[in-house]
Amino acid sequence: MNIIGLGKAGCAIAEKFGEHPQYKIFQIDVDKQGTRCYNVKRRKGPEEYEANTPSLKKFFGNIQGATTFVIGGSGDISAMSLRIMEQIKDKCDISILYIAPDKSLLSEKRKMHEKVTYNVLQNYARSGAIERIYLISNPQVESILGEVPIMGYFDKLNDFIVSTMHMINVFRNADPVMGGLRTPVGSRRISTVGIYDMEKDEEKLFFSLDTKRETCYIYCVGEKRLREDGGLHKNIVTQMKGKTNDETVDVSFGVFPTNYNNDYGYVLAHSPNIQS
Repeated sequence: MNIIGLGKAGCAIAEKFGEHPQYKIFQIDVDKQGTRCYNVKRRKGPEEYEANTPSLKKFFGNIQGATTFVIGGSGDISAMSLRIMEQIKDKCDISILYIAPDKSLLSEKRKMHEKVTYNVLQNYARSGAIERIYLISNPQVESILGEVPIMGYFDKLNDFIVSTMHMINVFRNADPVMGGLRTPVGSRRISTVGIYDMEKDEEKLFFSLDTKRETCYIYCVGEKRLREDGGLHKNIVTQMKGKTNDETVDVSFGVFPTNYNNDYGYVLAHSPNIQS
């Protein structure tokens, strides 16, 4: 999978993905140096960044296939996002990983820019112009982690976001021993991810979707328990039956073997609606 990071937040997360060998990383930002890094000239505002979006055909080379475009919406450089994706859309299946900042800390000008970016990219996804947009709220991720120190604050949040996305990607390319992961139907292209406590039957999403229409649960269970726990099948089926009471939400699940002693889980949620 290709990972393209745009701006400071996008590049920081792209670098985290680069710690895993499954990803090819591209970074685009002001004063960015290094392998597969593109140095963008500093501009005065989002309008100038958009108007001066460079041609990146040579930079991307023979890029193709599944591609995740990582962006934080409050940075001025995010105004280049659509024009960059336009250059690779014929060769790549693009999804966006959108990092929503703590809006209470933004100036009014930044809030307005973030709002525009946030809504435009969702509409772009919902129309089918790109595969999907994953919405991640930094304040919500912090609330899941608990107290996060100032030193290394964003590093800890990014670690958690990337490790979750990476493991979901891993299980998407693995064979479950029970169930299966569905591909969301139709216009359900506004998505988020989260963690799932299978013992407490409790999910914590990284973004609060207004209207969920599809949810997928990933059970990650040690092989020893899969072989020896005779009640596990019944417990999982009971949990899933409880989630299908809401007829407006389609539910699927997959059970995957792991080599770990502790069991854990993930959840994906999808909506057809632009989030407010």
